[in-house]
Amino acid sequence: MRARAAILAVAATILLLAQAAAATAPGSLAGWFLVAAPDMPDPRFAGTVIYMIRHGPDGAMGFVINRVLAEDWAENILDPDSAPAERAGRKIAVHYGGPVGATEGFILHSDDFSSGNSVRVTDRVWLSADPDVLREMARREGPPRGLFILGYSGWAPGQLESELARDDWAVAPGDTDLLFDPDLANKWRRAWDNRGVRL
Repeated sequence: MRARAAILAVAATILLLAQAAAATAPGSLAGWFLVAAPDMPDPRFAGTVIYMIRHGPDGAMGFVINRVLAEDWAENILDPDSAPAERAGRKIAVHYGGPVGATEGFILHSDDFSSGNSVRVTDRVWLSADPDVLREMARREGPPRGLFILGYSGWAPGQLESELARDDWAVAPGDTDLLFDPDLANKWRRAWDNRGVRL
């Protein structure tokens, strides 16, 4: 399957909203995990772990981190019509971030990588939509730890709070080792076991 997303051109407003997470108000879940309850009523989110990048009175945004759609060459992702001779480096895992903006690409990456086009989510996690970051990841020259994600999960004002009140989600610390761990099969269990822990 080719991840047809010649599109790391994310709307500027989305990145600006993510950047607002750097100065979140008390009680914000930015930088935390949402862990789907075992009886999650929405099948789109059953068994998911979501890393939150923004949460406030005007809504919330995050990325599913334990579902992969495919693996593809960076050149294919950036330009589905690229020729085989243009492919270099390694294939990149294409994660499913959520049902909103399915053709919008994001990169969550560790803080030990500098990109002028990245915005801070927490002290240890940054967000980018820069195609050059994806190319560098393919060449193993980018962030040592990073996730390429298509789409995101979004909530209107008050919507997430209602879902939390119904116990559709549990909250767990947004541990960076778990965030970037390639062992997808165990992410939900590990995050669920950490629910309710406040650091």
